[in-house]
Amino acid sequence: MKTFIILLRAVNVSGKNIIKMTDLKAQLEQYDFKEVKTYIQSGNILLQCALPAKDVQSSIQNCISTHFGLDINVFVLDEQKLNNILQQNPFAGNQEGNKVYITILDKEPEKDLANKFKEIDLGKEEYILAGDIFYFYLPEGMAKSKLSNPFIESKLKVIATGRNLNTMVKLQQLAVQIN
Repeated sequence: MKTFIILLRAVNVSGKNIIKMTDLKAQLEQYDFKEVKTYIQSGNILLQCALPAKDVQSSIQNCISTHFGLDINVFVLDEQKLNNILQQNPFAGNQEGNKVYITILDKEPEKDLANKFKEIDLGKEEYILAGDIFYFYLPEGMAKSKLSNPFIESKLKVIATGRNLNTMVKLQQLAVQIN
């Protein structure tokens, strides 16, 4: 059995794509996933199974579509991938984990789009694009930031989901606990 960290895109945000995590947990257990745990209401799931990541992704998308009538993008990380993402975080020294964000992209952006992104004036906001991971630091917080998920998606022509550093660290801790 392998432990997976599942990140759902745009669930329970601004009254849209509402899924009660308790209901989702119950449904996922019907799909033979083991040790299913959820963390907060924004679409964070941990589970164990023997399937490869692509099959986990399609099974969860199918579950959500079938039982909740929603078409949700599902991002699947195994424990090693999450550990690598956190170890490579260029803003790891920042003590304000709610101002550091890690966004998972569905693919590595095209080089010309990444180069154009570098030309955008982000003020004090900083980012590092590392393949299909977009790290960023918002010294003034998310509320007034340009670097939102929709902004990143539109400029880089990707599908993405992000979490703040505190959430990602908590997911890492929970993954260790279910092993």
